[in-house]
Amino acid sequence: MRKWMLFLLVIGFSNHLSAQENNSSLLWEITGNGLKKPSYLFGTFHLICANDFSFTPLLKEKLLATKQLYLEIDLSKPGIQLELMSMMRLNGTSLDKEMGDDFSAISAKFQQITGTSLLAFKQFNPFLGISMLTLKTVPCAETIQPESIFMKIAKEDSLAVMGLESIADQANAINHQPLADQIHDFKKMVNNFDSVKLQMQALIQVYKLNNTDSVYQYMHQQNMTDAFEQIMLIKRNKNWIPKIIDAISLKPAFFAVGAGHLGGKEGVIELLRQKGYRLQPLIY
Repeated sequence: MRKWMLFLLVIGFSNHLSAQENNSSLLWEITGNGLKKPSYLFGTFHLICANDFSFTPLLKEKLLATKQLYLEIDLSKPGIQLELMSMMRLNGTSLDKEMGDDFSAISAKFQQITGTSLLAFKQFNPFLGISMLTLKTVPCAETIQPESIFMKIAKEDSLAVMGLESIADQANAINHQPLADQIHDFKKMVNNFDSVKLQMQALIQVYKLNNTDSVYQYMHQQNMTDAFEQIMLIKRNKNWIPKIIDAISLKPAFFAVGAGHLGGKEGVIELLRQKGYRLQPLIY
């Protein structure tokens, strides 16, 4: 799980040169199929150091050239964190019961890393604890959520902000993995936290290539399982395509989703191409 949790965040190189040489980017223009104006697709990283993300003038220009912003979920919706927590609550069991004798040692290490006792999360799916651990892997004091920047700019210009899926959709994808497997991987993440931090640093460097192909290739090099790809990427990608098509058919839209969703034969870019749209990488 530590790997797929880090992938969900995408998931010191020469950014623009790499994008040009590989005919790839994290920013893509969507045209064709009778569209009167282009729409745009951008691969984001859900939590990153402020110094590692640049909201360039071209990104702002392309966002403001549209009429609506789509994120994976509508982060402007009130009470979204409470809604997710309610869906992550364990029924009929708890982490201390499931972990047995291991709970005390894991809880102590978890508190040492996060400053919070695992007892506060014992009634919840390990996802919440993993989320807290993941926050601690980002190697800087000042972090940002790029989606928040897009959302702020959109609202200032009166662009509609919407989501491609609901909190329930994301919770169902997360909960698809058996609880025993989640707990096993959670314990591995706690016990091997130093190596997880190194992996996060490597993932950030790959993201900074500004290259869809590089992100996707990195995920496969990290032994992404078929089950993870099917549930957390491919199935969601396919669910998004009709919504993307409906949105851009009505008016230009800007889509900001995890970079891991863009690449591959069943990534959002290729799925849109299969529907007859033209996708062109933009250097930003």
